[in-house]
Amino acid sequence: MQKGLDVVNKVALIFVVVLIPALAWSYAKPIRLLLPNLNGMQCNGAICVEDPKKIDKAADLYDSAVANLAAVRISLSASPNFIYCSTAECYESFGGGSERAISYPFLGTVIAPESWQSYITQHELIHWFQFSEIGAVSTMMKPEWFREGMAYVYSGAPESDIPEHYLPMMAKYSDWHSGKSWSEVIHQAGDL
Repeated sequence: MQKGLDVVNKVALIFVVVLIPALAWSYAKPIRLLLPNLNGMQCNGAICVEDPKKIDKAADLYDSAVANLAAVRISLSASPNFIYCSTAECYESFGGGSERAISYPFLGTVIAPESWQSYITQHELIHWFQFSEIGAVSTMMKPEWFREGMAYVYSGAPESDIPEHYLPMMAKYSDWHSGKSWSEVIHQAGDL
């Protein structure tokens, strides 16, 4: 009887060890950011692309965004995976939808095919700054005017490419931030 249970337990364990990752890969698409190569991406460090010929362009966008943020004294403590998709299928395969880019705390960022601009990378890097300085869960609980207002204010996006409903959030964030150092911004964000 014990031998039969041992076999059943082993089969169940094998089933769980194989099935859970397969289900996660199939249905929790952002998990693919952890192993982008298994989802058809070519990577150079934290930068990944579908088409290896575009790796330099993606790296330039990322480096430019980091430099622009450094110029306003925003420094990043980590280099999250940044997936630059050239097709809608790629973007959707990492869990993207109708947005132009998306950052998943703890996993990485996916840039949609039409969003290969430095300011969109900058916007997403601001979210990573928020995650690292305020905490990912805490950031997600902050008001949208704070999260998105900061990201749009420091993205350098042209006003013509900012959805109209974010303009008042940018103004509210700018007013709130006015006169504060970055350490004060981070500290006072805890009270929002």
